[in-house]
Amino acid sequence: MKGRSLVEKASTSKPILSSLHNHTRAALTQPTRFLLSKPHGHVFALYAATYTVANGTETITKHSHPSLSGALTFAATFAVNIPLGVWKDIRFAQFFGAGASQVPVPKTATATAAKTGALPVPPRKTGSAAATATLLIRDAVTIYGSFTLAQSCADLIPDSVASHPYSKTVFTQLVVPVLSQLIATPLHLLGLDLYNRQYRVPVRDRAALVWRDLGSATAVRCARIVPAFGVGCLVNMGLRGVLHGWVD
Repeated sequence: MKGRSLVEKASTSKPILSSLHNHTRAALTQPTRFLLSKPHGHVFALYAATYTVANGTETITKHSHPSLSGALTFAATFAVNIPLGVWKDIRFAQFFGAGASQVPVPKTATATAAKTGALPVPPRKTGSAAATATLLIRDAVTIYGSFTLAQSCADLIPDSVASHPYSKTVFTQLVVPVLSQLIATPLHLLGLDLYNRQYRVPVRDRAALVWRDLGSATAVRCARIVPAFGVGCLVNMGLRGVLHGWVD
């Protein structure tokens, strides 16, 4: 729901809070339809694949290559999450964005057509590759902040803040992924704009659009990352510990 609201805001300027309210009400009143919808299936596939690969890689590499376990886990998770994340975002832009048929024609093309009497030529698409690259960097920041940096930062927490190792892990796992969204959110907005406006746009105009939505989009993505990769990672670590204990 939050991802859909961000896409609608970036492409149609629909208020995020209004979209969230409408989509939340629809999900609560029609839960079966929501759970069986294609957008929910895309999100479920993304997170299921991400956690499955992260767990499997970490379990295997901790025994075979303990010194490289963190790097190998990040690389494997990155390799799976990134293409699925970009695929999900492109599909969301297709589902809920302005659509190719609604992409505005630049004013220069319209003015030229008015003078010559010729039909406006559709703008040359130049943004899809740039959009994909931008979303790749965005997801790399999120994955690194959630799975690698958060655990690495736990050792840096002084005992005066948290004395127990698990308390340090909880603190960093809830805080670091959220802070990563301060970098990931502008990349997210830029990627959506590059996809929605696949023609030459002045950098100033793209920056203005990103700045317009940055505050609300950052709040939404920070709120979304807490259950997804904050609480989610903590629950995942707890379940893995229990399951490994049963196996051992």
